[in-house]
Amino acid sequence: MMIKAVNGRFAGACHDSHVWNLSSERQYLQTNYVNGEIGIRILGDSGYPLEPWLLTPYRNAAENSAESYYNYKFSKARSLIERVFGVLKARFRCLLAARELHYAPEKVVQILNVCCALHNICTIFNVESPANIAIEVEEVDASYTETIGNTNETNIAKRLRDQIKNSMITL
Repeated sequence: MMIKAVNGRFAGACHDSHVWNLSSERQYLQTNYVNGEIGIRILGDSGYPLEPWLLTPYRNAAENSAESYYNYKFSKARSLIERVFGVLKARFRCLLAARELHYAPEKVVQILNVCCALHNICTIFNVESPANIAIEVEEVDASYTETIGNTNETNIAKRLRDQIKNSMITL
């Protein structure tokens, strides 16, 4: 439930994969991967590109297929981050989409950063989460994914995802 990185500089004006492409976190993971650290994986929704260090669900998985089972397990794993977002927004109601922060973008980024830091402090000190947290799963425009990386990395990522899917079948 800890927030490790936050980037509020784009204020919802850009697609998530564009922000990801420009992020230092992506560059860090890519550099580590190129340098042989191939065991680190993060999970992204279908709005992100598939990369060896960033796994995404299968698109258009047939019902009752191995791909749909993978997607089901994948979404269960990703539900933790959705819960983190829900707890953060419940603790700091100013972050809810229905509300607007009427400040300069630079100030909004500072507010977001402080809210995330305070959330982490609350988590460390076991401050009870607000009750009745509604977890909103973000709707993703799956038709948009900015091309990132190279074809070889994408093929490696596809094989990796398939290996994970296939290992789930044999369990």
